[in-house]
Amino acid sequence: MTTHDPIGRRQFLRLGAMASGTVLGAGFLSACGGGGGASSELVYAGYGGSYQDGIKSAMFDPFTQSTGIGVKYTADANDVTKLISLADAGRSQDDIADAQGPALAQLRASGALEKLDRNVVTHEDVVNPSLITEYSVPYYQFSHNIFWNASMMSGQLNSWADVWDVRKFPGKRGFQRLPWFTLEIALLADGVAMDSLYPLDVDRAFRSLDRIKPNAVFLDNNSLTNAVSTGELVTADLNLSRVKTIIKSGVKLEYTWNQAMVDVEQLVVLRGGARRDAAMKAVQYSLEPETQLRIIRTLGYTPTSKAALAQIPAADAKDLPGTPETVGTSFYLNASWWADNYKAVSTRFQGWLTS
Repeated sequence: MTTHDPIGRRQFLRLGAMASGTVLGAGFLSACGGGGGASSELVYAGYGGSYQDGIKSAMFDPFTQSTGIGVKYTADANDVTKLISLADAGRSQDDIADAQGPALAQLRASGALEKLDRNVVTHEDVVNPSLITEYSVPYYQFSHNIFWNASMMSGQLNSWADVWDVRKFPGKRGFQRLPWFTLEIALLADGVAMDSLYPLDVDRAFRSLDRIKPNAVFLDNNSLTNAVSTGELVTADLNLSRVKTIIKSGVKLEYTWNQAMVDVEQLVVLRGGARRDAAMKAVQYSLEPETQLRIIRTLGYTPTSKAALAQIPAADAKDLPGTPETVGTSFYLNASWWADNYKAVSTRFQGWLTS
């Protein structure tokens, strides 16, 4: 159990000094600025909000400074269906997109992605080769950890079964309005071991969700974050980076690495985009150790580069997903399973929410 940040301010500054090969905080070059005009301008589909601000600062501003390629921003990564339909029509408006496990699975299964140009995109430095596909290379890792409001709850939650135990640990729970992670949580709460989760027993997962539903709400990420911050929820399913941000605001949250769920983020190149070559360069730039050190300093996400990981103090690695210190008590989401089962499970989940 821990409540501290993964890397303290002094260590962040030290990592920043190591990664100072590019200029931080530079404004991106617009089409009418130094970015080379529309022909060299790249369109990035992200998630919007503070996350997109952080990625802009850590990744794309320095990318523009280094390459002269300007970047425009959309929030289209929130709408995978839109990305797929435009790729199918051969008129993608975005060139690259953020994608995590299930979204990557959908994009791959639909043929919406370009294979990576291995003459440009290299991956010899990636710490976990099993996470590499012909369409993607992960550039950071994140986790969803069990956490609770220690000022509202007596004792501590050590498992998802404890989260489901509303008699011993009363209070409202919150989960995302998405089937991935949620079904995995439900199975762990029902006693399935982490190494036996896949293939997911979907019927068993929904029976488990039926038990917690009267004591839970299912919301989007921002609404969950607000409800945890205001004390409306005693526990929820949130990205650990958001949990740590809430802790910084003064809310007394605690969390554990037991049964933590880990996923990876990758930049993918969309089929039909107008700037394929620039997109490949951006993917490669996301894998550079200096880029990944800026991402962990800005957003708190774990690098996938061995060179970047080697610069993180061992004491801090104990509080980061995907490191040797935490991998034994966590599991990775299986994107391949979701690629094969997303449509049917998602339809069933949305129906269950309204039943």
